[in-house]
Amino acid sequence: MRPLVCLLIAIPLLAPAQTPEPTIRTTTNEVLLDFVVRDKHANIIRDLKPEEVQIFEDGVPQKPRYFQFINGHTTAQPSPEPVPTSPSTAAAPGAIAPATPITINELRDMSVVSVVISNLDPRDRALTADAMRAFVRNELTPNTYVGVFRMDMGGLHLLQSYTNDGEKISAAVVEAATSARTGQYQGIGLQSALGSTGSVGPSAMPTSMSDLHWANALQDAYQSSIGTIVPLHELVAAQATIPGRKVVLLFMSGLQGSPDTVEALRSVISAANRANVTIYAYNGGVGYGSNNGGRRAIQAAANASMQQQLAKATGGDMTVTPTEAVALDLADYSIVANSTGNLSDLAEATGGALLRPSNNMIEPLHEAMEGLRTHYELTYAPTNAMIDGSFRKIEVKVTRPGATVFARSGYYSLPTLNGQQIYPFEIATLKAINTRPDLHQFNFHATTLEFRPGALRNQFAFLFQAPTRDLTVTTDQQWAKVHVCVTALIRDDKGEVVDKISKDIPYEVPSARKAELEQGTVSFTAPFFLPPGHYTVDTASVDRQSMKASVNRSALDVEQDSGFAMSGVTIVRRVDDVQGPANAFDPLQARGGEVTPDLSDQVTPDASGTLKFYAVAYPPAPVDAPIAMKIEIWQDEKLVMRSGLSQVPLDASGAASVLASVPSAKLPSGHYEAHVSFQYKEEKLTKEVKFTLAGAS
Repeated sequence: MRPLVCLLIAIPLLAPAQTPEPTIRTTTNEVLLDFVVRDKHANIIRDLKPEEVQIFEDGVPQKPRYFQFINGHTTAQPSPEPVPTSPSTAAAPGAIAPATPITINELRDMSVVSVVISNLDPRDRALTADAMRAFVRNELTPNTYVGVFRMDMGGLHLLQSYTNDGEKISAAVVEAATSARTGQYQGIGLQSALGSTGSVGPSAMPTSMSDLHWANALQDAYQSSIGTIVPLHELVAAQATIPGRKVVLLFMSGLQGSPDTVEALRSVISAANRANVTIYAYNGGVGYGSNNGGRRAIQAAANASMQQQLAKATGGDMTVTPTEAVALDLADYSIVANSTGNLSDLAEATGGALLRPSNNMIEPLHEAMEGLRTHYELTYAPTNAMIDGSFRKIEVKVTRPGATVFARSGYYSLPTLNGQQIYPFEIATLKAINTRPDLHQFNFHATTLEFRPGALRNQFAFLFQAPTRDLTVTTDQQWAKVHVCVTALIRDDKGEVVDKISKDIPYEVPSARKAELEQGTVSFTAPFFLPPGHYTVDTASVDRQSMKASVNRSALDVEQDSGFAMSGVTIVRRVDDVQGPANAFDPLQARGGEVTPDLSDQVTPDASGTLKFYAVAYPPAPVDAPIAMKIEIWQDEKLVMRSGLSQVPLDASGAASVLASVPSAKLPSGHYEAHVSFQYKEEKLTKEVKFTLAGAS
């Protein structure tokens, strides 16, 4: 069993630097490490001396500043009886008399346990309930406080706030276990992959279904993974302000992985390190957690690649199937597909352990709590003060013969920004944002588009695009690759960061398609919400291949809309089919399609010779009149094209979205403005977007 290990690192960002390559350094950087030492009989050794302990970080000896043994047998003493008050000193009716102040030692002796129950089968639900009843009987000391949560695809649900009441804890665990049924997202390994045969007729149906399966399953894997990681991050980060030592008991059937959530999982680990939280995970499921899904995914990717190469060599059908389209994603997925391995990594990286399925959970839970309450504390200031996002390996050695050390294996050298976790790739983009004068080493476009108004906050979309021709493209025998990352910091009128939007975007295609890649565009969109006010948006993008960087800064004013409102207008680069169920509240989904805006300096008509414009109207509920729209094209303050009024139907969210197509045959190359107008009853709203048309006749 691995005990609790605490890592607290306070790392403020530097003020704006004056050189093109500033360094983020620490002003305070101290690691607090909790560890347990057991003898050959698995008993905790309680009499180690500081000279018997050595600490190494990345193989370099570190000098301890503080060393102490924490004895878990200490129990909280009952508070003294309150002194009776006279009528003249009595509190007002309904007031609560002040409690006896909690001492520092009492805070140190507190143990906070968060029980999180997620997708479990009937057997594991019963085992969990029984194990927690035994936990209440055996481990619920007077200074142990337990909170109970249920986690599903809707997030984290509090069933019992932190309490020392055993009956309330047991009742909440039973409620959580009863409702924590195995979810629909069990990973890509649920179905077998069928190779593409190129056949037609009834025999082609299995292949077609398999192709669609892989495309949909990748999306399912992402949704399942992020649906677990985000609530866990919120839980451990919120416990940073809770005193004492903290542990999360996580009961679930594996942790689904996705290539797009690897950084997010590292963020959970780093947040747990900072908040002094250790995770012990019970991995349920009979035979669950093998990497069959990963093996099938890599086999499907290999089959798709072989089929494509065969068609190319023989002059066969070169139509790209859905499986071929996601072949690279499948290969990436196969690396993170082991749900048991992911859960084990999460637990062990936070100083905990994976609790294997067993009919007797009493002893594993006892060892977890014993390590939580009884351990050594040691602090040191790392000799390497650089904050570079790398993993720092920690090794604790004890010179006493026969002793075994249980400690966290290390930590990620990452700062925080206003309480938000910094991903490793964001260190480079934050350096760029802090650099003066602003860097501009390649071109990219970034903007914000306002969408649905709200009672307290308005919805926006952050839009980013970088033409690949301005990025570094590398090639090897198999792949042509680009790799770009982007971070946007949104600051209020006081200069405080109120939101951070970030994405690491690696992309690769077969090397034979390098020319096609060089003509493409790297795109990224993300929704966010802001209350009324004045903001600035600082966006930095870094080309990871060359480490060149560029920065864009803009202003954003948010006004409170009441009644009839409309979004901004954007030019459409393309419209893709929505993968999975439609989301009426996704601002860039319209009529079953996912809109990718075009932010380029020059727009080009699509294959049909048309330009498309996207905008959304938001009428106040209840809607009791039709909504109409029209579009006008202006050049040099002259109207050159106008559509008639047409009615726009409402979608499931009560919004009226339009994809307006304009023929470009009669528009010569030049600069234009498109004006989109919505009309509801007597109200009329108009917004415009400027564009430059290239290649029109």
